[in-house]
Amino acid sequence: MKIAVLVPTRERMNNRLTLLFSILTTVNNIDNVNIYYGVDKDDPTLDTIKRVASAIPALKIVEIDNKNKFLGLGILWNKLVKASNEEIISMIGDDMVFKTPGWDTMLLEEFNNMPKDKIQAIHCNDDYHGAKLAVNLFCHRKYVDVLGYFMREEFLINWVDQWLHQTFSAFGRLRYRNDIMIEHRHWVFGKTPRDNTAERMNNANGGSEVISDKLWHELVDERISDVKKLSKYLNMEPDWGKVDTGT
Repeated sequence: MKIAVLVPTRERMNNRLTLLFSILTTVNNIDNVNIYYGVDKDDPTLDTIKRVASAIPALKIVEIDNKNKFLGLGILWNKLVKASNEEIISMIGDDMVFKTPGWDTMLLEEFNNMPKDKIQAIHCNDDYHGAKLAVNLFCHRKYVDVLGYFMREEFLINWVDQWLHQTFSAFGRLRYRNDIMIEHRHWVFGKTPRDNTAERMNNANGGSEVISDKLWHELVDERISDVKKLSKYLNMEPDWGKVDTGT
């Protein structure tokens, strides 16, 4: 069993290298992990990160045909899932840093003891949200097999994490590891400056979180449908109190 660290990323060379170095220096065994950077074909730093990858076998560059626009995080993570073949997939941002030595072994121990149905997710301490929100997440690929996708592609920047948090939590299948630190250095937290990539994403979302919030509420039927699909597969009743059903 291996872990695919899936990272949509654009232009942020310093972030990419910091994230990459943090992974390479904290894993117990690099053979446990492959790192996939999803990079737009029109990214001016594409050739640079490809040269880095040529020297690091664990780093794979997935070129995204973005047609000169920001496709949205939901679409990007789904493309990375399709480009990878590891059993364990993940949602990791290019503004994150792995800090806990041996995190790969710790996560694999969790998944080696997961239920036979393989619907299991783990999220880790991000030094901000804690257990409240899975802003980083690792799960078995079986989740994608059941639902047909990893992320809802309607969401450009927000709510993809909340969707995963709720669907796994509805069945008690989301575990939090406070002892594994994957620091989230988001500009909103004041840890990094707001850069061109952040501006590009925000502009694609209409410059307002109101659009994402409205979409979250409009997709309530789809959210309920996902939970019902998982319920049928697991032969288990969900805890609807863990899911925003619009009521």
